[in-house]
This record gives sequence, C-alpha cells and structure tokens, in this order.
Amino acid sequence: MTKQERALHIEGVALIVVNPLGQVLILQELRTKEHFGKYAGMFSHPMETLEPGESDQSGLKRLLKEELPGFPDQIEIEPEPRGAYQIAPRVWARFYAARTTSTSLPTSRGELGEVGGHRWMPPEEALGLWLRQGAREMLTDFVEGKRGVVCKRC
Repeated sequence: MTKQERALHIEGVALIVVNPLGQVLILQELRTKEHFGKYAGMFSHPMETLEPGESDQSGLKRLLKEELPGFPDQIEIEPEPRGAYQIAPRVWARFYAARTTSTSLPTSRGELGEVGGHRWMPPEEALGLWLRQGAREMLTDFVEGKRGVVCKRC
C-alpha cells in the first residue's frame, strides 16, 4: 500500500467487553463524526482509530485509557481479532472480544470525552439501540460466535 493509499485508508480497533453476567459494555457517542459513521446520541461498544503505524495492541490500550477511564484492570482481551469491518468508506476496524471479572462501570469523563453513558446490557437488548455503523454487525457476529469475518459495507 502506498503512502497516498494509506492516507485514504483509516484503521481502528473495536472491543466488545463481556462481564460475568453475560452483559456487554455499551456507551453513547457524544460527538458527531460523519466520516466515521457516528452521530451524537448513537450507541456503540468502544472503538478507537489507530494512529499511523500503531499496532492493534497499542490502540487497544489507548482505547481502554480514553474510552474506559478508571475501568478495573481485570479485563482479558483475546489475542486475535474476530474480524474486520468497514464502518464507513475507507474506514476499517478490527474487532476484538474481551472478558472482565467486574460489573463496575468506567469513570465518567463528562462532556470532555467523545463518549459517555456507559452501561452493561444483554447483547440482545443492545441490538435494539440506535447503533453506529458497524457496531450492529460486530455485535451480531459476536452473539453468533462468528470468527474470521470480513464485512464490507456494513
């Protein structure tokens, strides 16, 4: 991929966190970013854009710090992504699953962050929310236990 092609291609990571009750962590978008297919008020599981040259593992650590502040350290992220999803034109996210032993919620950052309203909910209930592009497909594939998915035009 050339430097120009990379500039036109944005990569990110997405994380579905499951607690001991089988609930998934859902958050609400506070800011609109049309080019990422998200609008204020939509719901999603955590997603983060990677910096150029950044590894998935580094992006996942940053995601935990930025979107899940104060979240307990008892979280285990699967080492391999479950799939790759096109969440907007030229924007792709690799989806990872994680488990936690905690039922607490991340610390709120108020209006300073891009997300808020963190909550635990059954995956089936989360599918009934106004989800950002790609989130519904990732969550559905997670519930169905699918791996190795490549979803174009989610």
